[in-house]
Amino acid sequence: MKQQPLFLAVAIAGIVSSASVSANSLNVKDQASKGAPAQDEARHVAQHQEHRQSIEEVIVSASPLDKTHANNARPAAVLSGDQLRNQAAATLGETLKSQLGVSSASFGPGVGTPVIRGQQGNRVKVMQDNLGTSDAANASSDHANAVEAMLAERIEVLRGPQTLRYGNGAIGGVINVIDNRIPSRVPQELNGSVETRHSNVNDETATVFKLEGGSGQLAWHLDGLYRDSNNVDIPGFADQHGLEHPEETSNGFIANTDSQSESWTAGMAWIGDANSLGLSVNKLKTQYGIPAGAHTHEGEDHEDEDHDEHGHEDEDHDDHEEEMPELVRIVMEQTRYDLKGLFEQPIDGIKRLSLRLGFVDYEHQEIEGGAVGTQFLSESSQGRVELVHNDWLDGDAQGAFGLQFMDKDFSAIGDEAFIPASTTRNMGAFIIEEWQLGSWVLEAGARLESNEVEAQGKQTNKTNTHGLSFAAQYQLDDQQQFNWILSHSQRAPSVEELFSDGVHVATQSYELGNDNLNEETSHNLEFNYKLHMPLGNDFVEIDANAFYNDIDDFIYRANTGQIREGSTLFQYQQQGAEFKGYELKVSFPIYHQNGVSWDAQLFTDTVRAQLDSGENVPRITPKRMGAQIDYHGELGGHPLDAQLRYSRVSKQDKPGLNEEPTDAYNRLDAQLNYRIDAEGGEWLFFARGDNLLDADIRNAASFLREVAPEAGRGITVGGRYSF
Repeated sequence: MKQQPLFLAVAIAGIVSSASVSANSLNVKDQASKGAPAQDEARHVAQHQEHRQSIEEVIVSASPLDKTHANNARPAAVLSGDQLRNQAAATLGETLKSQLGVSSASFGPGVGTPVIRGQQGNRVKVMQDNLGTSDAANASSDHANAVEAMLAERIEVLRGPQTLRYGNGAIGGVINVIDNRIPSRVPQELNGSVETRHSNVNDETATVFKLEGGSGQLAWHLDGLYRDSNNVDIPGFADQHGLEHPEETSNGFIANTDSQSESWTAGMAWIGDANSLGLSVNKLKTQYGIPAGAHTHEGEDHEDEDHDEHGHEDEDHDDHEEEMPELVRIVMEQTRYDLKGLFEQPIDGIKRLSLRLGFVDYEHQEIEGGAVGTQFLSESSQGRVELVHNDWLDGDAQGAFGLQFMDKDFSAIGDEAFIPASTTRNMGAFIIEEWQLGSWVLEAGARLESNEVEAQGKQTNKTNTHGLSFAAQYQLDDQQQFNWILSHSQRAPSVEELFSDGVHVATQSYELGNDNLNEETSHNLEFNYKLHMPLGNDFVEIDANAFYNDIDDFIYRANTGQIREGSTLFQYQQQGAEFKGYELKVSFPIYHQNGVSWDAQLFTDTVRAQLDSGENVPRITPKRMGAQIDYHGELGGHPLDAQLRYSRVSKQDKPGLNEEPTDAYNRLDAQLNYRIDAEGGEWLFFARGDNLLDADIRNAASFLREVAPEAGRGITVGGRYSF
């Protein structure tokens, strides 16, 4: 059964291949008989060329060797343009959750960290233009990523181990948020955009602007964002046991889930004929509430509470109120400085040198009842340099090598600080080489890395890790290719996995690390098949992936089911694990004629994760499948685009030890874009409908699935003016 999606992909490819010639001839005859206008033909050609351009777009995260969608062996997705604008949300996980193999681990609407193929936290490398975010998102599930999707130019997602280029934190995948805060070219004239949107599901209003200009060889960039929202609406009770304990839940909304964010960025660059050098500064402030149910759903005993005949509590009510934990809010502030340089042929033998340096000053406070309970502080410096050497073997071989470093001071201050003050130092070196041999492209690479964690009052943990990767791509013809990837990856344990020891009030859990943890070692095998085949003036696409990860000494946070200091004990443990699954997407045209087009997409993905003990890895997203229909046409002489997407997510009946299962659900989403040309610019009016079926969605990857479901039915409307 697990091989059926790949078999289906190959079968569809064969059917489409045999039908394409006849479809082409029929299309020509049809146009001749109907006398299709030249402008319709031009529109079809333009749409096809636009799609081909996106296929050939360079994926900067994939390789220093300028890999495009067409020649990239590794599974990747790119969000840009209207697609990114439509899907951009308050959190990174929410923005990316519709991508193949990606889901969101929510901790209320203020936090949505991305999950790739069941991997999250320290195994998913979140980057801001090729450098790590250096926030505290990996320290705990209630900490948000310090990035803003609404300010991004594009977001690239690489599924599967990417440790060769980006280090041991990328054992599960990479998410690279790319913006133009350091300009790469000098604009010929002043340009920019301003957008505002409003959503009724949480009364959210968000406004964002961008302004760019330059003169001579200097270019500059400004952007800013402000977002404000209230408690999120849901269908029914927040706590799924709320009918038994109504004092612990809210009906129709999730209490304490309002949020506010603001961000601004300024950047400037000198851009020469072959070289460029620029810098930027970004300030991000955000605050959000932790759902109230997070503080009472674990380990509480309510059977002894007294109620009168009407279901109300007796005279001890006031005492009970005083014993209820106070609401918790997160107040986060980050300042980030970046430097970026690109130098063509700096020395003999080097084709290109790219340089990235970054410094991040991060702070967040956990506010309990108006007072600071715990404060997290982090200062980090990081950088990377990559050099692409000249081609060799008569131009059939190319390669690159590089260095990467990171130095991070991290501390938690307060009565409930569960992670000791620490300094983490990391240094890595890598090399990647590629050969073109007829229809074959072979890639091999290696990485060596050292990691050192010095924690206050603890013995220094030093780990040396390495990575090896081999990829082969076979171009069957101009339309089809096969990719095989074999890699060996290692990840050093992080400071929270090693040395956590204490109550974390925001999550109402006792976090216990393990200083005897070894590095993880993952052996990975992946197979990919891609088809991009013209069908008349249109095209058919198939993208199929199957993967298998065998991980020795897998580190995971286990729910022990025990209570320590009034909170559920979560302990970091280690044993072998297997992750395996597949992803499949099939896109094809339905109708293209007279300036109107209908296209369809079928998709499915799944991951199965099991420990060597036979227990299931906790918090794994279940199987997902669905369909999408896209419409492109005109209304009043202006372009109109629409999309309808249906997803069916299976129940998760293998939730892991002491974890609750989640029910299956159906989700329906829709989008609508309408463009109007204006003098000197363009207006874009848009509407988005999320969870239109108002389903009660319990996210299997979320720690709060029992007390904080996903948002209910919501409508977002907005406008964007670009010039």
